[in-house]
Amino acid sequence: MTILSVSHLSAGYENGDVVHDLTFSLEPGGFTVVLGRNGSGKSTILKALQRLIKSVRGEIRVGEADLFELSPRRLARHVAYVPQIFDLPFEFSAGEIIAMGRYASQGRLAGLGRRDRQIIAEVMELTETAHLGDKKIARLSGGERQRVFIARALAQDAPLLFLDEPSSHLDISYQVEIYGILKTLQKRKGKTILCAEHNINLAVPYAETVIFLKEGRIHSQGSPRELITRDNIRDVFDTEVEIRDNPHSGRPEISLIPRGLDNT
Repeated sequence: MTILSVSHLSAGYENGDVVHDLTFSLEPGGFTVVLGRNGSGKSTILKALQRLIKSVRGEIRVGEADLFELSPRRLARHVAYVPQIFDLPFEFSAGEIIAMGRYASQGRLAGLGRRDRQIIAEVMELTETAHLGDKKIARLSGGERQRVFIARALAQDAPLLFLDEPSSHLDISYQVEIYGILKTLQKRKGKTILCAEHNINLAVPYAETVIFLKEGRIHSQGSPRELITRDNIRDVFDTEVEIRDNPHSGRPEISLIPRGLDNT
């Protein structure tokens, strides 16, 4: 049984659709990465799956439930989402932000209960954010903030975790750290992970399934071994690369062929 089923999804904004007739599914406990050029529709897919944009057509099922029939609270029990940019008008602490993830499990006037605090403590340990609890979010580094927002999503205790470009604006060490945390969550907590990403070499070692997106349509989908080829990279990204196996992950990785260099 699939945990997420998407059939003939088209979605966009006031000026028209950005993604067209997409069909794919996620198996429980899998790690899937959507790769494509900037503007290809990666972020739009995640927003559509969260009902964050109005123009969405097609069929989306979360388990047996129709996504469009779920209340926001029920949707939050199924899916946790980490967007690229957080707009926080108030100066919250890291601990306050993580606690917000318990919204879906609380009554309207209820405060944090014993179970809520237990879950918050667990996700803070997993994401190594416990020592950041009292610090204001504006004073944290990019990598620390990203860990906090992943912890907030995990506090929802939802089986599905969507992330939009989790490596954006982070230096190399933080990029690897974030993906290491995601892989740990998949293995230890059984989370089903869907990432939109632009960095092929960063994402591929962690993913079992890759979806290539081109001009708002699915170009191809399959395992990294099947999809990371010179022909596919040329077709999707309009660039020439060499392919080799990473000696640590055993997965294929790309090496860019420089242009415009004069070595004479």
